[in-house]
Amino acid sequence: MVRKKVKAVLFGPQGCGKGTQGNLLSDRLGVPLIGAGELFRSEITAGSQLGKLVQDYVSSGTLAPDELVNAVVANQLKRLDLTRGYVLDGYPRNIEQANYLDRLTKVNLAIYLKISDQEAVRRLSGRLQCSACKFVFHETESPPAKPGICSICGGKLYRRDDDTEDVIRRRLAAFHFMTEPMATYYRQRGVLLQVNAEQSIPYVFQDIMKKIIKLGFFA
Repeated sequence: MVRKKVKAVLFGPQGCGKGTQGNLLSDRLGVPLIGAGELFRSEITAGSQLGKLVQDYVSSGTLAPDELVNAVVANQLKRLDLTRGYVLDGYPRNIEQANYLDRLTKVNLAIYLKISDQEAVRRLSGRLQCSACKFVFHETESPPAKPGICSICGGKLYRRDDDTEDVIRRRLAAFHFMTEPMATYYRQRGVLLQVNAEQSIPYVFQDIMKKIIKLGFFA
């Protein structure tokens, strides 16, 4: 069997573990993890006209339109070496963006990390982040050795303002409306890989890898 290079997008609701699984996949598969946030920050740092437009939206706290988001992603991706494959996290966020991405690079795997709203609320409402090194703990699943103190650098831990239940549920509603329909889009394309992300981190990763290998990808 000729094994394929992974050209994947990673998506799921807040709290599903995209960042963790993305890093694990990048290390295991030897492909770059491309975060949408990093692409936008690079464009802003470059001081381009696109970057200035993005900064205006960031500063005002409003959502950038698809046309601008797509333009930034296209401009940044052309500067990267995608021949080894990649895992893309944070883009696309809707079907329109997914269509545009397919014109830039043919995605051959869409990994949907699925969790219930109840689990997302439980995970996010228990998060504690270090004010210094930004490492994230959880009150019950991965608590710090000393309450309120980062076990990595000794910094003070805090709860993010957007990790309250009402804010979390609003963000989840936006995910269900805008992003979740991508599961149908990628299923129709025959590239969807849906995973139960309510398992522990090692089991989620093991599940992903088993399915990737079964589908004939390099692993």
